[in-house]
Amino acid sequence: MTVRAVEVRKPPVVPACWERGRNGLAAVPEPRFPEPARLYQLTVLYLVLHAPYPEAAGLAGHCVACGRIWPCDSARLAYRLREGF
Repeated sequence: MTVRAVEVRKPPVVPACWERGRNGLAAVPEPRFPEPARLYQLTVLYLVLHAPYPEAAGLAGHCVACGRIWPCDSARLAYRLREGF
């Protein structure tokens, strides 16, 4: 007589940090900023990135990001947008 052993399979263990409830596959939404606040953040970022080289550097008077004579077109546009706020 042949006896077959029945295997009891356990469900896989999922870490608790993987479970997000009913919307497990939904994307996590990013915090949304109003359009003027986002535009202001971008203008400030451009003013920080397109700054002049320090006086000690050999390229004094030039833009750090694009290498043109400072104030470059990007810095001028960002300044005008910031003044518009």
